[in-house]
Amino acid sequence: MPVLPSQLALLTDETRYRGWTRIGFHGVLLVGVFLLIFSTYIPWFLYPNPSLHYPLKTYAGPILRDSLSVIVQYYSLVYLFTHYGRRPLWLLPGLVLYYLLLFTVYYYSSYMVKHYFGLADDYSGSINHFERLPYGQALVSVGTFFHLLFIIERAFYPLAVKLVLEVYRRQVRHRQLQQQYTRLELDFLKSQVHPHFLFNVLNSIYALTEEESPQAARITLQLAGMMRYALYETADSLVPLQKELNFIRDYMNLEQLRTLKRLALDSELPQSVDESLQIAPFLLITFIENAFKHGVQNNAQKSWVKLSLEISDDVLNLSLINSKPVNPSPVLGGLGLSNVKKKAVASVPRLPFIGLG
Repeated sequence: MPVLPSQLALLTDETRYRGWTRIGFHGVLLVGVFLLIFSTYIPWFLYPNPSLHYPLKTYAGPILRDSLSVIVQYYSLVYLFTHYGRRPLWLLPGLVLYYLLLFTVYYYSSYMVKHYFGLADDYSGSINHFERLPYGQALVSVGTFFHLLFIIERAFYPLAVKLVLEVYRRQVRHRQLQQQYTRLELDFLKSQVHPHFLFNVLNSIYALTEEESPQAARITLQLAGMMRYALYETADSLVPLQKELNFIRDYMNLEQLRTLKRLALDSELPQSVDESLQIAPFLLITFIENAFKHGVQNNAQKSWVKLSLEISDDVLNLSLINSKPVNPSPVLGGLGLSNVKKKAVASVPRLPFIGLG
């Protein structure tokens, strides 16, 4: 992607097009509109009408009137097409309101040009046209449209600048999204390569230890199953409860093996449950990890963990106790349990059979 000039990048990058940058852009736009209108009155200064003897300051009236009319059109049309450009039923009434607003601004500003700036008429004759017709008649007059056509045509210049910037900004955004998509594809491929490599290593370890150390081979097989479940089977918001229980059972077996003889584990997990029962993945494992972390890992003495899980009346009851003495002092942190609570609250509306106790 080519590098943008710094000034143009400020206008095309939405994250940078804000604050003083946005104010500066609109300030330059307003000055540009004024200069555009001023340029249309240059013939008045170069070839003045000998029969009219107006001071130069008198011409400030129609210049300000036309500039105001163009600015009103610009912001009205930008808002209209930005919010209702894809809603045709609202677009037509919006265009009617736009024309009504333009006419009102031009009608009353023409009155002010004549009575406050002392200009009897401009070269288009619009001042006398609006002066002799009441508001209602002037609104539906065919001549009014032709008088306003000059101002409508002038509004297309700033609108064209806005359109070019918007098209360019979308092209830049599209290229950025393409680059992000390419990076995501590469990251996804990397994430696929790493697990495959890990499983290949585990399979090699299993093959090497199967004959000499059946226990090590069995542990390797359990670990591979846990990794496969964590990486490939927990992408959905809900998983079968049976798979979650199998994962918990394998985790506890590995913990018991790691702590050797200083852990007494008493677990009551159902061997099979209804296949229709589902649960948010890893919802219960946080409690079990905490039981081992705080009750076993930090204790060099013999420890014990008691786990009981049962389902009755469509309610899941989990009872988990360890040998760590109760600490009456307040516990700081608790981020894991807080996340479990949030996940449970999000899942319970879809899981009426689950309750934590």
